[in-house]
Amino acid sequence: MSTEFSAGFQAYGAWIAAAAIQQQDLFNEVVGPDSLQADLNERTLSSERGVLSGITLLGSFSELDGTWLWGWANPGFGPDAPAVAPTGAIREFGERHGITEFTAESPDLSGFEQPGQAATMLAITAGTVLGGRGVWSTAINEGRGHVYLHVADEQLPEAGFDPIATPRLLVTAVSVFPSDHRQVVRGYFQHFGLQLEEAPDAIRGTSANGSVVVASFDELGRLGDVSVQPRS
Repeated sequence: MSTEFSAGFQAYGAWIAAAAIQQQDLFNEVVGPDSLQADLNERTLSSERGVLSGITLLGSFSELDGTWLWGWANPGFGPDAPAVAPTGAIREFGERHGITEFTAESPDLSGFEQPGQAATMLAITAGTVLGGRGVWSTAINEGRGHVYLHVADEQLPEAGFDPIATPRLLVTAVSVFPSDHRQVVRGYFQHFGLQLEEAPDAIRGTSANGSVVVASFDELGRLGDVSVQPRS
């Protein structure tokens, strides 16, 4: 029973965290608190406002024993089910990059301080491998578990680089993946194609439109101040 994610998961999670948080925030804002109905056969997610397509069953989390079960390992579905087949890319990604959480059938999250939060982190991080627009979850089995669906409908907006939101996103991301603050900043800048300049005490990112973000670090490599200089 592990009390933390593997080194491979933490390295990838840190790299993609800030961008994933930004995209998930946008997804939550657009989808809103509407009651949604999933149809795994049609791969749709429906509400009073319309239908979203391209959903994928990532997996489920049990509140009873604190374990995650990938959709491809669920005997009720299997790896070839229409709503599950896309997750093969996550498994392959895990094999290539040594991310055991993406390859084990049922990762045990019970040793984490907040197993439910760890499951959400696992789902959102895994969802980034598929691209898409966000992850939706809902309670199942009378609240004894949660199911997580990845949504790839292109009618949903895709987050772009936002220099004003960057400080908040970076601070949030390092709180979720605290093992390598530089990896968090580097990954966010690279995700949006910023030109990087690295120094021992700072990483400077310049966007295509001329906005500059400078993230400073202390002697222990922890993120300190994040300053933003909008394009002049």
